[in-house]
Amino acid sequence: MGKKKSVVLIVLATIVLAALLFMSVTPAIPIGGTPDRLESFLSTADLGTDLGGGFRTVYYPEGVISQPEYALIESQYAEAEAAGDTAGLEDPADYVRVGGVYLAAELCEDGAPTQEFQDDFAAALRGVKQRFENKGYAGYSVKVRDGYSIEVCIPYPEEVDGTQGETPGTVFDTFSYAGGLYFSGSAITDTKGLDAWTKDDVKGAGVADAGDSGYAVVLHFTSQGREKMATLTSQMVTDEQTTLYVYVGTNQALAIGGISAEMDESTLYVTGNFGTRAAAQTVAALIDSVLDEENVFDIGLTYSQVYTFAPTLGEHAALAVAVSVGALFAVLLAVALILYKGMGLAHVYGFLTYILLFVLCIALLGGIVIDMAGVLAIVLSAAVMTSFNWYAFRNIRTEFSTGKTLTAAIKSGYKKSLALTIDAHIVLAAAALAVYLIATGPARIAGLIFLIGTLLSAACTLAVTRFFLYVFLAQPKNKIAFCSFRREEAEDED
Repeated sequence: MGKKKSVVLIVLATIVLAALLFMSVTPAIPIGGTPDRLESFLSTADLGTDLGGGFRTVYYPEGVISQPEYALIESQYAEAEAAGDTAGLEDPADYVRVGGVYLAAELCEDGAPTQEFQDDFAAALRGVKQRFENKGYAGYSVKVRDGYSIEVCIPYPEEVDGTQGETPGTVFDTFSYAGGLYFSGSAITDTKGLDAWTKDDVKGAGVADAGDSGYAVVLHFTSQGREKMATLTSQMVTDEQTTLYVYVGTNQALAIGGISAEMDESTLYVTGNFGTRAAAQTVAALIDSVLDEENVFDIGLTYSQVYTFAPTLGEHAALAVAVSVGALFAVLLAVALILYKGMGLAHVYGFLTYILLFVLCIALLGGIVIDMAGVLAIVLSAAVMTSFNWYAFRNIRTEFSTGKTLTAAIKSGYKKSLALTIDAHIVLAAAALAVYLIATGPARIAGLIFLIGTLLSAACTLAVTRFFLYVFLAQPKNKIAFCSFRREEAEDED
């Protein structure tokens, strides 16, 4: 490669990398005269509850109240009793304290919850967990609190911003619905005598882009479910019913208007007030959860308030982690320059390309939430990329020490590094893919992040760094000294 061409490539690469670096990490810049701000790529990344905080609520099963609520009942009853008029008031004696909550007396036997209530509560816990898992949150938590209430924490990603058509309260309320899945041509106020639709009828629910209509919830029917839907809609036409309702228990999840003919399709697209994918995903997650009878619960759940909370690792956790990771990467780049000099410079450009592409993927791909598991996945993949670059450099140095020319040593060094580099990246990518497909919650997102990092590592190790090495080698007169190689008789090689 000629020196002039090399200079042009170095200048262009430096400008592009510097511009992308500025766009990735610079603080938000106000746009003059407008309330808008120019955000960096990193600022658009969604954070998990440990780094970004989120929303929290507590579900109380029907017949279960909190200690503050019980104290209020007790106080009101005492005042009314002193006045000689307790009509219409709840008697605190009708509740039994169990753990940190109070249960209605009919839910207890000998001062302990009945087995039936315990089974109902366990089913509600499973169902709620499944719904938030289906929603795709990373870093969420669903856990038992005070014995018989359910605390839920979700991260604060852009998808649950009220300005985007869905609030945290909407999610919490929708995921509290009790009961199975029902389709009807009229409103449902009681599900007694009705047959719930299960996975034998509906394969699953998903979300699709509906163009100008926003987003649609997609229902995939089995052959049995298709027949049932055809029969139902045929009867609706006969009865002159034009709206098909989809219920979870007695709570309406969807409404499909304009039914004028029998519907005999294996897939049903339901559009509605779904201005965002997140809003449609909430309904799809709800429907998916009740297709498995093990996740269906009949006990009612209520919540009183939605709270915000700071990052569980501290208010400035995200900034501290970003600075720490940035400092670690800077040290690794400095070490590469010290150990390998010119080859280390090629590694710096290759590593920056890798990191910036990583940032772009995280910013542009949907469904990626950064928490500490994700940060560790990023650091690990960066370590893989660095290790295999240094592995190639050591092989090049070893080949040069055997008496080969610099050009031959580079070719031979990369050739000896190729097999292990490719094999290791294939194994790591396969492991990351397996984690992504099998795991749930933060582990699943971490698997996806590590998969992206491994693919970028392979590309930057095998191609980008090597390309920059050849570009930089076109400049110095003493290429051996540039690579920090030594022989008893130093010679200049082209």
